[in-house]
Amino acid sequence: MSEGHDRVLTAEDVRNQVFSTGRLREGYDLTEVDVFLSRVETSLSILHREFNQLKARCGLCSTAFAPGWQGATQVISMAQQQAEAIVAEAEAHARELDRELRERLRQAAEILTESHQEHVRELEERRHHADRRRADIQGHLSWIHNLIAEPARES
Repeated sequence: MSEGHDRVLTAEDVRNQVFSTGRLREGYDLTEVDVFLSRVETSLSILHREFNQLKARCGLCSTAFAPGWQGATQVISMAQQQAEAIVAEAEAHARELDRELRERLRQAAEILTESHQEHVRELEERRHHADRRRADIQGHLSWIHNLIAEPARES
């Protein structure tokens, strides 16, 4: 490439390109036009290669890279919708877990209450039984005491 031909062409370069006209015939110098078209082709190849590399690095599919970033807007919109759906699903699952846990707690409290009441009844029965046994033992001790005390009185 000659001087100035080793860089990518800009739109301004293309717009400002001037070709000299031929002396013996009408039209542009074909050699100049061919050299310029070669530069345009090289520039386009470089730009397309860089574009594809950037597109691959960004991980965007070709449909998301539409002119005016409409594709990107659609991708963002779809991502937002998916995020909202995931959040709604998570909230519904959390509500279901909350309901299930509250029911389990209610059942556990019911079981504990019944168990406590049963233990209280059992304790009362044992106390009542112990009181009867104590009264029986005191009655027996009193009877034995009276038996021992009677022969001593008789003597």
